[in-house]
Amino acid sequence: MKSVYNEIFKQLLIEYNLSDDFSFSVDLPTEVQEILADKILITDLGVTLKSFDKLHQATQEWENQSIIEDSENHFHVEWLIETSDNKKAFMLGIKTLILLADKFQKEKIKGIRFWYSFQTPKLGRLWAIENNLDEEDDKHFISDRLSFYKLRDGEEVISTKKNENEFCALLIIDI
Repeated sequence: MKSVYNEIFKQLLIEYNLSDDFSFSVDLPTEVQEILADKILITDLGVTLKSFDKLHQATQEWENQSIIEDSENHFHVEWLIETSDNKKAFMLGIKTLILLADKFQKEKIKGIRFWYSFQTPKLGRLWAIENNLDEEDDKHFISDRLSFYKLRDGEEVISTKKNENEFCALLIIDI
């Protein structure tokens, strides 16, 4: 298992006093436990979980099979945190991604990219300001996205090299 992350991710680890070996623990909500217990499906169209099971063939000029998988396999955990606690949401996302990657690895499934994107309300506001979308009374919330897809030549969906931006923390795990 190989993991990489961008500078914002590293900064949040420091800010939240979390080790970069991710040795902290979290309570997993029932919804996360169900995702982690779900059966992995490997089909002609790619890899998914039984409860997701929506993969279809890429048909548009702009899409490829990895984009389809990434779109259909993504989910969010930030809404499972009762209060808008940035640190707890960040920790839950990291642990969920690692446990999901571990599950695939234990089942000897290789060639999969798992990724986690996390944005604090402050980062969301900075993004909105940068893109001239911020109003003085706008509220900004925690935002996250966890996803996975099969690694295919020429079909990279996410990378810290391409997405080194100042508004989002990224963690990528390849198995």
